[in-house]
Parts: sequence; C-alpha cells; structure tokens
Amino acid sequence: MEKTLNQLMRELEIIATEHRQINEFFQGDFLDAVTRDAVEYPLMVVTLQPGSMSSRSVNVSLIITICDKYDLQEYRQINEIHSDCLSICNDLRLTFQQDRWTDFMDVNGDIQTQPFINRGPDVTAGWTMVVNASIFDDGNWCAIPYDQYDFENGGAPADNCGDLTTTYQVYVNGVLENTFTQSTTTNNTININL
Repeated sequence: MEKTLNQLMRELEIIATEHRQINEFFQGDFLDAVTRDAVEYPLMVVTLQPGSMSSRSVNVSLIITICDKYDLQEYRQINEIHSDCLSICNDLRLTFQQDRWTDFMDVNGDIQTQPFINRGPDVTAGWTMVVNASIFDDGNWCAIPYDQYDFENGGAPADNCGDLTTTYQVYVNGVLENTFTQSTTTNNTININL
C-alpha cells in the first residue's frame, strides 16, 4: 500500500492543523468527539466506514465532519455556520485534487455532502462529506513482514525478496571469463576490453 491508514489520517490531521478555520482534529466517532471536555471549534472529525480491497488498491470510505458550536438563541448564526463549514468541505475537495494527494490515491466518484444540526451537550451544526478513495497498492509481496513464509508461487524466495542485485556472467568467445554481482538499484557500467 502506498500509504498506510495511519499516514492517511496524519495527512488529514495536517490539513486540519494548517487550515485557518479549523481549530481541532479528531479521528473516531462524531459523538465521542463532541462530548469530550474542552472541544475547540470549528472541529474536523474523520470517521472510518466499511471499505474494500482490490488487486490494485485499498479502498477506504471516510465521513469527514466539519462543525462549529452555536447558540440556540441566535438562529441567524446557523446560516453562517453552515456556509463556513460547507466552504471548508469544498477546500478539502480541492485539496484532494492536488499532486500531494493524487500521487497516492484517487477519490472515487462525487463527494456526497449533507448539512446537520446536533443538539447534544454542545449544540453543533455543520456538514458531513462522504469520501470514497482508492489508495494505490502495487501488490508488493516483498514488503509483507514475514520471516520464512514460502509463497510457493515460483517467485523469489522470501529471504531473498528484497535483494536488489543481479549476478552477471561474462563470456568471451563462448568461454566464461568472470562472474560478479552488482546492485540493480544504481546504474552500472560494464566495460569489456578485448
């Protein structure tokens, strides 16, 4: 997998930290986020949903919630909160289209959004956005942390899996003159003088 789930969450946390309108990031359930002590609003919450795996990607589904606290007595405030939170959702959508993100994942389809009002311990309002993404996976079985597992698929044995070298045999007029091994991770020049 190009990026692990932890790395993806770290990227989202960086967005929340760097965005001037978001004051706090939380990964987990929305109700857990808003019932904690001393929540700093506006808040970004990322909640994982069921995903899937294919031969080329690990597919994740995320609900990203952007919300702010508001006073029930100030009814006009709700429109301002909904407007600001939707604007932040759009900022996230645009961010996901940039090279930093498209280098390791694709967003699948349209991003679904929905406004909400939550009357819990803190009365909050905002928007949720459902992001379905495919994180690229090159299927590198060499990266699996096995000790001595034998795949029995005709490929390189597990203990040599990460060995990025090639053995060369040099023949001159059909006679083996030399055998040597060099790294295949760098450019090599082999000069034969006759």
